[in-house]
Amino acid sequence: MIFYQWDASGLFVGQQDVDEEGALPPRSTPTKPPKLTGTQVARWTGEGWEKLAKAPDPDPEPAPDWVALIADRRFRAEIAGFPWNGFGIDTERDSQAKISSSWSAARDGFREDGSVWKCLDLATGQIVSRPTTNAEMIDIGQQAYRYVQACYDREGALLEAAAGGTVTAEMIEEGWPT
Repeated sequence: MIFYQWDASGLFVGQQDVDEEGALPPRSTPTKPPKLTGTQVARWTGEGWEKLAKAPDPDPEPAPDWVALIADRRFRAEIAGFPWNGFGIDTERDSQAKISSSWSAARDGFREDGSVWKCLDLATGQIVSRPTTNAEMIDIGQQAYRYVQACYDREGALLEAAAGGTVTAEMIEEGWPT
């Protein structure tokens, strides 16, 4: 049995001989398309074939949602963390709040010097509770602030490029702090 097939746009693309007991091919019908001449094409409507004078122009690819793509990339950079003295400092949102609190406590003299800070030992790949001085905690807080701010600064520059129509997908992957 012959089945006539169409593509995702509904345009006739060919025929296929199918075993009567076999599975039906996707996007197909036993209804024969009309005879075509010149630039004419047949399009499946769901109920039958319609003859068109020519293939319709393809739908233009929608423009990327640059704002959403840039925000997503900023968020991934923001929470990626940064290296500090051989350790990885987590900058996920909860960690940012904890860093800020400990930074303020150390700066204001409320944090006990030598309290532990949980971080990634970059040499071993293990999470460790590392005793840190208040001076180190202040340094971590300052670097975390600069790191996260740099992510937002990069996002701002990319949003300006998007508004000016000059942003590219490659630009979105470049220039983030590490």
